[in-house]
Amino acid sequence: QEFLDKYTHGFDKYREYVMGEEDGIPKTPEWAEKICGVKASIIEDLAREYATTKPAALEDCQGPARSAMGGQYNRGAITLTAMTGNIGKPGGSACGGLHGIPYGHMFRGIMIPPGRNTAWPKGKSLRGNINPRDRLDTRVHVNKIFDAILKGKAGGYPADVKFAWFAVCDFVNQIGNANKSAEAMSREDLFTVVPELWLTPTAQYADIVLPVTGFSARSDLTRPWPSGPYFGHMNKAIEPIGECKDDIQIAEDLAERLGIKNFKREELLEQYLKNPQLAPMKGILDKYDDINDKWLRLLSVMAQDVREHVKDYDKYKKEGVHRVELKEPYIAFKKNIDDFENNPFPTPSGKIEIYSDQIASWDNPICPPIAKYIPTWENRDDPLTEKYPLQLISPHPRQRVHSELYKIEWLMEAIPHRMWINPADAAPRGIRNGDMCLTFNDRGTVAIEAFVTKRIMTGVVCIYEGAWYNPDENGIDRGACANTLTKDVMSEGGAAALKTCLVQVKLEKGGT
Repeated sequence: QEFLDKYTHGFDKYREYVMGEEDGIPKTPEWAEKICGVKASIIEDLAREYATTKPAALEDCQGPARSAMGGQYNRGAITLTAMTGNIGKPGGSACGGLHGIPYGHMFRGIMIPPGRNTAWPKGKSLRGNINPRDRLDTRVHVNKIFDAILKGKAGGYPADVKFAWFAVCDFVNQIGNANKSAEAMSREDLFTVVPELWLTPTAQYADIVLPVTGFSARSDLTRPWPSGPYFGHMNKAIEPIGECKDDIQIAEDLAERLGIKNFKREELLEQYLKNPQLAPMKGILDKYDDINDKWLRLLSVMAQDVREHVKDYDKYKKEGVHRVELKEPYIAFKKNIDDFENNPFPTPSGKIEIYSDQIASWDNPICPPIAKYIPTWENRDDPLTEKYPLQLISPHPRQRVHSELYKIEWLMEAIPHRMWINPADAAPRGIRNGDMCLTFNDRGTVAIEAFVTKRIMTGVVCIYEGAWYNPDENGIDRGACANTLTKDVMSEGGAAALKTCLVQVKLEKGGT
C-alpha cells in the first residue's frame, strides 16, 4: 500500500472496480473462471504466488495486446506490477516483454533527413495526447490501409488514394483481411509500385515491380529489436544481382527524373557537412571513396548512443557487432523509485497512472480509464459463434520471420504449415490428422492440412501467421494465410487487432 500511495495515481478507482463497488460484480477467481476457463483454484494459487514472491517479474509482451481489447491486458499487467511493488526493483519488472531498454533502441536511430517528414500533411498538435484516434485526421492506421484505398474521403479517410508505393513489407499478406487487400490492389484507378527481391503477394498485385537488393548486397548499421546492449554492422557480402538497386538508389533516380535537387547521397552529404557540429568529419570522410561507407561513418557519429559507445569504427565494422559493457543490469524506472521527488514519472500526474484522467476525458466506454474486462466482438460470447464457433489464434512461426523465409523448402518440410485443432473439435467434424480442411468466416476461406493434437485447447484452432496468400479461381486461399481470416480493424489502444477472430472448420471434401 505504501508503494501505491507514493508512486501511483488512481488505485482507489481500480480497487472499487475489482471489489465490485463500481458495478456490483466482485471480480473473484470464480468470476474469472467463467470467462477464461481456468479453474478458480489455479487463478488463486498463481495470484498468491506472484504477490508473495519478491522480487517477481511479469512479462506481458504483445501477443494478446494485438487483440480487440489488448490494451486492457497490458494495462492490467502494469497495474499488477505496481500493486506488488515490483517496478524499479532488481529482479522485478515494469512489464513490456520486449524490454525497451535505452541501449541500441531501434527507434532512436538517425533518420535522413532528421525530424518530421516534411511530406506529411499538417494537422493539429498531438503533443501529450495519447489518443490514437486523434492521429487519424491526417494519417491512416496500418490495418486500415486497404480500406482507405477502397473508400477514400467518402469513407472518412484523409485522401482518395490514386498512387501507392509499398516498400519493406508484404502488406497484402501481413495486415488484416487479405481478400480486401487484394480487392484494393486490383482497382483500375490505383497505380502501385513495389520494390521487391521476391514475387510476394503484394508484388503480384503491383503495376510495377522494381528489383531491389537484399541485405547481403548492401552495408548498413543495425540495431536490436527493439533494444539491447549492442550495435550491429551489416557488411556487404555480394554485388547486387542483375538490375537490382538499393532503395536509396531507386529514390535518387526517381528524384532526378522529378527534378528534385540535392537528393543524391553525395549532395546530401555536402549539405550535412556544412553543419558546424559535423564539419570536423569532412577531413575524416575524405579519406574514403565509397559514398555509403562515408554515410555510415557519419551516421555512427550523429547517433548519440553509437557515438558514446563505439570508439573504433573500423573495429566495429570488421567485427560486425559492438557490445556495450554494462556496469550493472539496467532496471527500468529505478531512478524514479529511488529518488521520486527529483525524478517523477513522465505522465500528467507524475506517477504511474493506474487511472488515467486523460483517458477518462474521452468518455469512451470501451476504452476505460482503468484496466477492465470488456467483452469484445468475435469472442466466445458473440452471437456469431453460432455460425463460427472456433477462436483462431495466429502466433509467430518458428520456421519463418513473419512472411520471410516462406519459400525455403527445407524449412517448410521440417515444420509444415498446418492448422492445430483439438481432437474434441476434430472428431465431430470427421477430421483426422493430415486431412485437408477449409477454415473460413465471412472474410475468406483457407485450405490447410489439419494437425490434430491435445496441445491446443478445445474451441480454439491455430494457424501460424506469415504463410503467403494464394487464392485460387474460386477464391480459396491455398497458401492458408492467417490474415485471409482476420479483421482489418484497430483496437481502442491503437493496435492492429489481428488476434480476435472467429472461424469454422470443415473437411475440404465431404465436410459439412
